[in-house]
Amino acid sequence: MARIAILLADRCHPTECQWECQAYCPPVRMGQECIVKGPEGRPIISETLCIGCGICVHKCPFDAIKILNTPETDEAEIVHRYGYNGFRLYRLPLPPEHGVTGILGPNGTGKSTALRVLAGTEVPNLGLLDRPGSWSAAVQRYRGTPLAAHFERIARGELRTALKPQYVDRLADHDRTVGEEVARSGGAPGPALAAVGLAAMEDRRLPELSGGQLQLVAIATTLAADADLYLFDEPSSYLDIVHRLRIARTLRRLGETRSVLVVEHDLALLDYLADQVHLLYGEEAAFGVVSHPLPVRSAVNTYLSGYLRDENVRFRTEPVRFVAHPPKPSYRAKTRVSFPELTKSYPAFRLRVGAGELGQGETIGIVGPNATGKTTFVKMLAGAETPTSGSPPSGVTVSYKPQYLKATQSASLRERMAALSADPSFDLRLFERELVPGLRLDGILDVALPDLSGGELQRAACALALARPATLYLLDEPSAYLDADERMAMAKLLRRQVERQACTALVADHDVYFLDLACDGLMVFRPEGSHGNEGVGEGPFPMRDGMNRLLRQIEVTFRRDPDTLRPRINREGSALDREQRARGEFYYEPAA
Repeated sequence: MARIAILLADRCHPTECQWECQAYCPPVRMGQECIVKGPEGRPIISETLCIGCGICVHKCPFDAIKILNTPETDEAEIVHRYGYNGFRLYRLPLPPEHGVTGILGPNGTGKSTALRVLAGTEVPNLGLLDRPGSWSAAVQRYRGTPLAAHFERIARGELRTALKPQYVDRLADHDRTVGEEVARSGGAPGPALAAVGLAAMEDRRLPELSGGQLQLVAIATTLAADADLYLFDEPSSYLDIVHRLRIARTLRRLGETRSVLVVEHDLALLDYLADQVHLLYGEEAAFGVVSHPLPVRSAVNTYLSGYLRDENVRFRTEPVRFVAHPPKPSYRAKTRVSFPELTKSYPAFRLRVGAGELGQGETIGIVGPNATGKTTFVKMLAGAETPTSGSPPSGVTVSYKPQYLKATQSASLRERMAALSADPSFDLRLFERELVPGLRLDGILDVALPDLSGGELQRAACALALARPATLYLLDEPSAYLDADERMAMAKLLRRQVERQACTALVADHDVYFLDLACDGLMVFRPEGSHGNEGVGEGPFPMRDGMNRLLRQIEVTFRRDPDTLRPRINREGSALDREQRARGEFYYEPAA
């Protein structure tokens, strides 16, 4: 095992503490300079003198220190390091000559850093902090390997790369048209916009677009570039299942002639579009290790099992298991919430949702393409929208997590907890004992809410919603911004709480894995009308029936992996795809 010390600079406030890390450090007390003041006024921790006692970790009032015992990794494998006690990335994915290679791992383990290095926008320092990184040094380090040739082409300016960034909402800060933005890559905007379904929006201005439309513009901009290597960082964010599959098919076609690297958290999508996958394991904001490439099925199954056999590394304490959704026991078939037919009319859109019943202890997913009224339906049940006809259920306590989150208070999550502790509708004990550890909120309790990342704010908002005892929980896109691990943890925690409290929940989401883990049934929304200006919601249906209705809309079939029971997308035209279509089984469940 190797030991590394990490100082989280955004949490360290040396002028607001008594330097407890230094005062209580045993080596410092014995006269060794294990923790000293750095040039920026923050502590520097010596990894060679550190004894791994963890006292500084527990004494730091801001939770800014991590002392980690890591799998034994050759320091010569460090690709890039951010400061002495900063994050370090070990190894790099290997771009293929052609085909699609996926990158899968938790947030904060270096996936975006790896893409920037391979794209040539970040010069790797190889862990050497005494001098700036250089491409010649990288070529020398990796001589005799394909990466040396890759870096040599970057150094000579011969490698053409196109990188789609992770955060596409920043595009809205620029007052350009869609066509002007795509043309900045040097290619013709028409074919690229047609490939992502935005052919009719070339003259729209970026600030007018939704998050999903901005994502499609970023993808189109990358596709329009004439490049040797295409790199896509989280291309499915903000997109509904229809657009996710469209983009996956586009990237697969691109991979037939070009080299494509994709970072993705939607496991069903990654399984469908990638040929091979590199796993990343490590500790958030501390270190990340890139595994050797694995075939896509083996990679996803290994990720779910948590044990990387080739490197003898376990990165998950318990494997993730899927279920085939057997019928609910009779005692849980009791109706908990019922609602009548609801309609909502706008000048350019009309929504109609049929009457339905939600059972005790059931979590029901809400699925369908964007712009079919899913969020409007959730808002009507939450009381945030008034139906044109029909009334939301009365006498029902509702806890609602909206789709779009914005922190309006500068308070931290701990301060928010303290303020809510006197509120009888807030279960502080549940929040502290189950939701904080279950959603890994321990490290962000003292961070101001506006300073949280998208994923951290999502986890905090879901925890606050679930901590309010309710008859009906309404969660709109709870998996947005979360990595694959966080999505699976959220799904299991939600399902457990709903069953334990004998309440019910409605969850609008696009991630099939998340829905498969969390839900017992589905409500299915679909567009209607000649111009798609009507939305119809139906259900709830049993999981198998609901998924069949959804997948029939988008014309794709699923099967279950025999080892993990996880849902997998069938390749179009394959023998199993043709067989299931002939039987009308778009979402296959194994026989009991």
